[in-house]
Amino acid sequence: MQRLQRRVLAMVVLALLLAAVPTAAQAKGASAATISGGGPGGLPGGPIDLKGDGEPGSGTDLANLAASSGVFALLFEDSSSGALATAPPGARGSRYTITWTFPNGAGNENKVRQSVWPYAAGGPLTFMASGQPVLDTTTKGGWYRAGDDLRTSLIALGLPRRGALALPATTPATPAPAVDSPGRPSPESATLPHRGSLWVAPVVGLLLVGAAALALALSRRSGPGTAAR
Repeated sequence: MQRLQRRVLAMVVLALLLAAVPTAAQAKGASAATISGGGPGGLPGGPIDLKGDGEPGSGTDLANLAASSGVFALLFEDSSSGALATAPPGARGSRYTITWTFPNGAGNENKVRQSVWPYAAGGPLTFMASGQPVLDTTTKGGWYRAGDDLRTSLIALGLPRRGALALPATTPATPAPAVDSPGRPSPESATLPHRGSLWVAPVVGLLLVGAAALALALSRRSGPGTAAR
């Protein structure tokens, strides 16, 4: 009886220990992030560090930054909403790096790096390389087009206050000149008389005048003769 009680007690203790240890599936939120880069000299005040609860929906700066930069869309195969297959065209501006810290189930930490272009034309861009170890798996990676809230959030955290780069102006297409069909007169020539018809009217008029004069002469000759003296 005592042996059975010991086994039951050991199983209960083991179950409590397993429940207390976070697994990879449960610990998906980042515990910290460091923002660095931005070109020669880096950030004026040095790298920006964020710590706290990075679980999605927690409302912290860390969780909001992860959501707006598309971290969870690029980490796992089943969260690919918003990811892009290739890099979109357009100027990108300064590049920054966010190094995310994810605690794993073994009591260690995984570092995942993500490139960010907050001032890119058309909206902020982010990129995460595939194959980075995280939470007992590897990152899916890819490109992500973020909303402008990512730029404003990063500015609030300490990035330079800059606007988004402008998209290149589109030049309207110039209409091609009209090409006349073979055998069809152009619109200009359709309103002009043919060169050959310019001499027809005077010639016809002269012929009519000559015909009238000839008829008058013949009528005078065929009239009654003069009386005999």
